[in-house]
Amino acid sequence: MTANRDELIHLIEGMPDDQVDALLADARRLSSSKPKGTWPPKFAGMIKDGPDNGSTPEYVNTVLARGFGSERR
Repeated sequence: MTANRDELIHLIEGMPDDQVDALLADARRLSSSKPKGTWPPKFAGMIKDGPDNGSTPEYVNTVLARGFGSERR
């Protein structure tokens, strides 16, 4: 156990009971933080064929016509 953990336990043991609920709620909130998104996002690399410059209007229209994002795994 680290010194910080020991200090935290010591502080908790000395707290009045009416403050324990608030501290417990904060501890639960901090421990259940939502996982961050993965990188790269799922849509990266989904266009497997096409020109190097995918910003032309014609190419964008063909990608949209094929169902952009429908190839999810």
